Amino acid sequence: MKSCQNNTLVKYINTIPDPRCEAMCWHNFIDILVIAICAVFCGVETWKGMAEFGRRKQAWLSTFLELPHGIPSHDTFYRTFCLLNPEVFKGCFTRWISDTLRQFTGDGLDIIPIDGKCLRGSRSRSKKAIHLVSAWSVRSGIVLCQRKVDGKSNEITAVPELLKSICLKGCLITSDALNCQKVIVKACVNQGGNYLLPVKRNQPNLHKQISAVADKFWESNPKSSSSFHYAETRETGHGRKELRMVWVIEDLPDIPEAKKWQGLQQIGMIQRDRQIDNIVTTEVHYYIMSQQQSAAELLDIARKHWEVESKLHWRLDVSFHEDQNKTTNSNAIENLSILNRLCLNIHTQDTTTKGSIMLKRLAAGWNDEPKLIS
Repeated sequence: MKSCQNNTLVKYINTIPDPRCEAMCWHNFIDILVIAICAVFCGVETWKGMAEFGRRKQAWLSTFLELPHGIPSHDTFYRTFCLLNPEVFKGCFTRWISDTLRQFTGDGLDIIPIDGKCLRGSRSRSKKAIHLVSAWSVRSGIVLCQRKVDGKSNEITAVPELLKSICLKGCLITSDALNCQKVIVKACVNQGGNYLLPVKRNQPNLHKQISAVADKFWESNPKSSSSFHYAETRETGHGRKELRMVWVIEDLPDIPEAKKWQGLQQIGMIQRDRQIDNIVTTEVHYYIMSQQQSAAELLDIARKHWEVESKLHWRLDVSFHEDQNKTTNSNAIENLSILNRLCLNIHTQDTTTKGSIMLKRLAAGWNDEPKLIS
């Protein structure tokens, strides 16, 4: 590198060891990584695109990269990311996020939704598609980290390992019902975090006991009591009317199963009544919580959980076309997914360029201003 040695991102990238055979290296490892990051940042989605981006931008890239043998070929990009250990690359990404982008102020609560995503394009005849679990920060609006799910396992084993990569103090973890597991609750509490998890029939005893308590409440149709918190919201729009009723219970003698869940303090219940074209549907959801929350706070947190879908997974599919990438090499596709999340974080934090993430990527490619590396 020429002028980027003191740059934060490049400083972290420089800590990644070169996985290639030294005798066969024509191109600097750091040059390959930086070109790949810049290319993905500017809208590139393929290995050939990285090489073409490098050739088109060689004059600009040469102002801060050494490029001793010009721009690497697309095969060089692909082979390098096949050799690069995703755990090492992911560790670099996580450290960079922790030290530079994720900024807490005071002791305020950060909600961290956790959810899995299948990379459908990575499926082949001989193996299943790669499944990744990601942690999203509602407060910072960035991806905190990700972990690959073992091909012979599921999210339940991956999430506790994912949590080890995050500083959970002052944070509240949310997830879907699949991850409502005692081992995940324990991992969260032991690291100083809190949890709010939905309960479904995959936890039959807990679900049955909460359902029985809920039936007592709905039979009397209560709206206020000293034994629980209640709130409701009404929304109308796009031909739809929706009523949400929320109860939070702190007294848990009728739920003996609650004692088996570490740190559990409250039970929450949300009923959603939705009317569309005179057709009314009702949904009931149950939650367990390790932190004191009001009914209004429960509803707000439950809705914010879906940011991991709308602001992370949806953007990766629509703006980065992640599901359409046909790379089947496990290391290469996982490393590419890290590149996507790295660049998404940078674009999300950029307030100077207006428009969608896709437009920001295109705009970055149109300019030779080194925002990414300065």
